[in-house]
Amino acid sequence: MILVDSSYIIALINDRDKNHNRAKELFEDISKEKKLIPLLMLSEAVTTVNSRKGPELSKLLFEVLCDDFKVYYPNQEEISKSMDCVIKYKSLSLADCFAVYLMRKLNITRIYSFDSDFDKVDGIVRVF
Repeated sequence: MILVDSSYIIALINDRDKNHNRAKELFEDISKEKKLIPLLMLSEAVTTVNSRKGPELSKLLFEVLCDDFKVYYPNQEEISKSMDCVIKYKSLSLADCFAVYLMRKLNITRIYSFDSDFDKVDGIVRVF
């Protein structure tokens, strides 16, 4: 199983994104994997696509992600534990830190992401 970050999804959808071509290249690899996306990253992707590409595409994106990905819904305790990471790394958002927490919890080592902040975290391999 892999975790997919919102930065990858946004780059794939937005043809103006500097990582769009690379995201398309990685798509075939990703399509063969079981994919996990935390609710916080799903929210980031849908919100960004809505603001850049409009509500129709953001609704379609939401439906595709919910169909093709396992969406992980955090509980309060998991979000609270993720704050340790926010404090430790300072530049990682709460959504990113929850992804780190979840990856450790589920023994996932690969994240598809264009966010270089994940490179600071030991035990995570960022595919980009």
